[in-house]
Amino acid sequence: MLTTIITAVTILVLLGYILASFDDFIFDIIYIFKYKQLKPRTIVPSSIQWDEPRPLAIMVPAYKEAGVVGSMIKSTLELSNYPSSRVTFFVGVYPNDTATVEEVYELSKQYPNVHCVVNSKAGPTNKSQNLNEVIKYIKMHEQEAGKRFAAIAVHDAEDVIHPYTFKLYNTLLNNHAVVQLPVFALFPKVNFWQRLITGTYIDEFAEHHLHHVPIREHLGMFVPSAGTGFAIRRDVVDRMTDQGPLFNEKSLTEDYEMALRMWQLGIKVHFHVQQVQRIDENGNLKDDFIAVREYFPSDIPAAIKQKGRWTYGITIQAPKLIDWSKLNFKDKFTLLRDQKGKFTNLIHVIAYPLFFYAILSNFLPLPYNQSKLVWILGFVVLGITIERLLMRFHSVKTIYGFREAMMATFFLPLFPIRWVLANYINMMATFRAWRIHFWPNGFSKSKTPAKKGSTPKWDKTERKGYVSDDILNATRRRLGDNLLFYNDVEKKLIAELIQQQRQARGDKKKLGEIMMDERLMSNAKLRKRLAEILNTKPSKLNLDEE
Repeated sequence: MLTTIITAVTILVLLGYILASFDDFIFDIIYIFKYKQLKPRTIVPSSIQWDEPRPLAIMVPAYKEAGVVGSMIKSTLELSNYPSSRVTFFVGVYPNDTATVEEVYELSKQYPNVHCVVNSKAGPTNKSQNLNEVIKYIKMHEQEAGKRFAAIAVHDAEDVIHPYTFKLYNTLLNNHAVVQLPVFALFPKVNFWQRLITGTYIDEFAEHHLHHVPIREHLGMFVPSAGTGFAIRRDVVDRMTDQGPLFNEKSLTEDYEMALRMWQLGIKVHFHVQQVQRIDENGNLKDDFIAVREYFPSDIPAAIKQKGRWTYGITIQAPKLIDWSKLNFKDKFTLLRDQKGKFTNLIHVIAYPLFFYAILSNFLPLPYNQSKLVWILGFVVLGITIERLLMRFHSVKTIYGFREAMMATFFLPLFPIRWVLANYINMMATFRAWRIHFWPNGFSKSKTPAKKGSTPKWDKTERKGYVSDDILNATRRRLGDNLLFYNDVEKKLIAELIQQQRQARGDKKKLGEIMMDERLMSNAKLRKRLAEILNTKPSKLNLDEE
């Protein structure tokens, strides 16, 4: 009797895995056949070069971000290859978060293009309420200044914003109402175990933003926002806010819900993967992506907390905010695919114990009947898993290289430890999401208990500080990178000149001096490229001193 029950449960679990993976498998097949069309796009440099830099408003919601948000804004203004006079930061803070308020206020005295927007409510509320208050402030600022921004972008306080991000927004918004850039994870300097946990984010974001989201856009499916690294054209903001707040304050995943409302109004989010080449510290050419990068949790409780919030917002809250009657089959399929995790992530609760039980049954006298159907289904699941791992290997390798791709998939011969760890985190995050739904206050006895299904407060991830200096130095664009970006000089020639420069002893010449001596570039063009990097006007440069 027990053997029959175990076999039946095993068959059901294997069928569950196959059904849960079917849509991913279909997406992978589409990616393989459409690979050339889905490869990272390249904006023609001339189209960016001749676009007049328009004024951009950058919204940054901040709660308990002292020591983070100030460093982020300073480094962004310093490293960005976009005129700082055309970028204005609006940081949403709370009156009871004095440390963050003071930091942003001091920053605003130093930089006239930084504004401290103090919320009318004590924090934390939630991210959507914070952003809505910032938008109100931006509109008042525009009225007072008598000028409108061309677009409004959203970034998180911990973002490492690529130097070409604002350039890309400026150009892409000529043809698109909303632009979303990829989000990739950074590796903090942590121990091996913490690196594995952060690695689960690296794997999932790489695959999602290099494979799955581009496929969705290519097939005309709903493309969600990622919560950071997206810009909305100013006229679209007006169109949305004429109907009410831009962000739904009842939603914990306000970005997803906002993109969905836009989609239903015919406003599509354009997901743009832009690959560029640059020169590394050794003078070698390497590929890079114009993307948002940030640290993600490196301990399991924090990862479960963060992913629990995402799971709750996308899979439990979002379905209640959708008018399903207005959706066609393709849209329903896309949204159901996003929401399946609230059920499919829980399969692991039974699957992993069964897996270890089946292995132990080969060595211990345990009741277990390995039927022919179990073997067949087992091999199907194994085949799907290997295929999924190969696709993940490809996406991680594209961004982080071969070694990291191996760590993500086949670390320890044929055992995908990060894959298994991610499944565990996602499973526990799903339990947390359901707990938030049914018991918003947890299991504590609160005098004012929240109602079932109500929106919890901003359950944000705590951070100890901004990224390290070596990451910022690696982000910085230098003259050679800028020349590559605009195709001013052949790639091989730039690499050779920089390698010669690094190998030279004694009095080293700067790259600009070499370019001038070899007559490889005119004084006017060199001045223009340097001015862009130094965030100044070409007329203010003295090339003899630079």
